[in-house]
Amino acid sequence: MTAVGNAGKGREAGSRNKRTVALMALAEDGETPGAFALRVMRDETKTDELRMHAARLAAPLVHPKPQPEPRYVTFVLPDEIKDVESLVATHATLLRSVASGDLSLEDARELSAILDNYRRGLELSDIEARLKALEGKRT
Repeated sequence: MTAVGNAGKGREAGSRNKRTVALMALAEDGETPGAFALRVMRDETKTDELRMHAARLAAPLVHPKPQPEPRYVTFVLPDEIKDVESLVATHATLLRSVASGDLSLEDARELSAILDNYRRGLELSDIEARLKALEGKRT
């Protein structure tokens, strides 16, 4: 027995499924997926199950997740962070704040990363100054 045409083999390779065809037709008509979901959600002739599904699809588009409020952290910094000693003192201040419960570990970790970037800048500045001094001695 041989199958006639494509019967029993499913969709032809490269052809679009029904959902994709329907979405492309909506896009050609100018209706966005969000507008479509809202239209189905409001259509009282549709089943409650279908309307709830459409509402779930539309919700993130209509009501985006609120962003958390930014946190503000205060702690005592040395007057100037210009060398390793003052940087170590600043890290010690962070550690004391975490130990006393005034600062969360997560906040301290983020501040420590900021201080580490500052340390890298100090190191680069020091290397640049030394390089200029060496080049000055050559000429």
